[in-house]
Amino acid sequence: MTDLRTERPKTQRPRRLAWAAGVVAVAAVVAVVWALGPGSDSSGTAQSPSAGPLTAERAAADYVDAYASFDRTRLRSLLADDASGFWLALRDYNRADEAIEFRILPGACSVAGEEVDGTLVSCGFDVHALGSEQLGRGPYTDNQFLVLVRDGKVVESEMDVAYDSNGFAGQMWEPFVAWVTKHYPKDLPRMLDGGDARPDATSIRLWHRHIAEYVAARSA
Repeated sequence: MTDLRTERPKTQRPRRLAWAAGVVAVAAVVAVVWALGPGSDSSGTAQSPSAGPLTAERAAADYVDAYASFDRTRLRSLLADDASGFWLALRDYNRADEAIEFRILPGACSVAGEEVDGTLVSCGFDVHALGSEQLGRGPYTDNQFLVLVRDGKVVESEMDVAYDSNGFAGQMWEPFVAWVTKHYPKDLPRMLDGGDARPDATSIRLWHRHIAEYVAARSA
């Protein structure tokens, strides 16, 4: 039987979503990234949420917004042509984040530097997770997207959350997974693939159900 108290997501390391040639030279932090929202693979639009010239900061902000809102149609449209080969992996990350119920609260984006393959943009964000908002905890801070933009399109991305240092691990993840381990041990293989949420409909349904039950139990 898997014991969730000993499981931590494999994505506690920075999740590099790289699909173009070249490597962005950035300092990595120990991290885990999730998001919250109603996913969609076949609906939504490719329209930018804002008007005006499309700067690197604007392109990165649009990408973060699409990822956070689970508009996967729009998210795919924001990728560079040579990023299409990575789409399936990116889509699965987004579905897994949906299952975990992390809700990204986007912050400002700013240019972090120029690279051979484009402009590196840093977008800070806070996050609510696993029902933290309903329980009066969080939001959890010190997180960022690092997005490489070329000609208004995203060619590479890294998402970091300060998993241990911002309090999420001790306040939300560890108590929640211990509760699931105790009450629903048979669901764990359908919810987890190693330390990551499975990006499928059954997993998403189970995560949503058990998060709601956990919040209700802690609020009673």
